[in-house]
Amino acid sequence: MQQPFIVFGSPQIESVEIDEVVASLHSGWLGTGPKVARFENEFAAYKGATHTAAVNSCTAALHLSLLAADLHPGDEVITTPLTFCATVNAILHAGATPVLADVDPATMNIDPAQVEAKITARTRALLPVHFAGRPCEMETLMAVAERHGLKVIEDCAHAIETEYHGRKAGTFGDFGCFSFYVTKNVVTGEGGMVVARHEKDIARIKVLALHGMSKDAWRRFSDAGFKHYQV
Repeated sequence: MQQPFIVFGSPQIESVEIDEVVASLHSGWLGTGPKVARFENEFAAYKGATHTAAVNSCTAALHLSLLAADLHPGDEVITTPLTFCATVNAILHAGATPVLADVDPATMNIDPAQVEAKITARTRALLPVHFAGRPCEMETLMAVAERHGLKVIEDCAHAIETEYHGRKAGTFGDFGCFSFYVTKNVVTGEGGMVVARHEKDIARIKVLALHGMSKDAWRRFSDAGFKHYQV
């Protein structure tokens, strides 16, 4: 007798979700439109954040955050070896050099002591991953980052609902990056989000995510009428 197949990702899709998709098709806004803007605002409210940008994946969120962190070729970013390849790929896409610090075998998250041991004169950022929804030791990691003047980009692909000492994951570092892929807690099919501490950083991310355009389609062609933009 054949054993039941373990489903890799099985989001709960019911009539409410289907109705939302149909409503989107009827609206004519199939790309960046009013629902995306609403999603950004609601996600920010959930996280207790002010500055958010919806993007097409968590990989894009990580890549854009690293660019907004002003990394240069030869700069090093310390991250964990226990993660999906997108974490390291984003560092490579940004032109930086990934450096792997080992994990704590009990938590499976990056070990702050190993992080400190890997810091060199070329280290510019830390990229901790909240593995399987379990939070990293963010207070210790932030103290390390502050001592060495490093940016912190949190990979929260597994951690939309994760909290550390009562504070939501993604709100400790300079950037928090989230995934809405089909296997995640909140599913949009594909999709990602950046939460940033500073308005100037999220403004830069929104421009970089849109080919250098200063306004997305909703901000150019919304009900308020056409608005000019720069590239």
